[in-house]
Amino acid sequence: MKKKVTIDTLARMTQDEFSRVGERFDKMDERFDKMDERFDKMDERFDKMDERFDKMDSTLKTVLDVVLEIPSKKEFERLDNKVQILDAELTSIKRRINR
Repeated sequence: MKKKVTIDTLARMTQDEFSRVGERFDKMDERFDKMDERFDKMDERFDKMDERFDKMDSTLKTVLDVVLEIPSKKEFERLDNKVQILDAELTSIKRRINR
């Protein structure tokens, strides 16, 4: 014998299912809210990393500028030779003047 389903029973069953679906969506919303919080924290961390990288980039540029201003060994030797030549010429001129 088949059990007859009344309209009231069917309406209650439908309402119960919609309530369960609503509860599931509420749980999903909570999970998404938690994920949003995590993403916000990750965004903050990435912003801090960006700031640190900007500082590092600036520091590296400063170091590079300083390093590029330091003469190479070859250049230093050329300058030293030039100073020695000028010193020798100055000594020669001083001797000529003192004569």
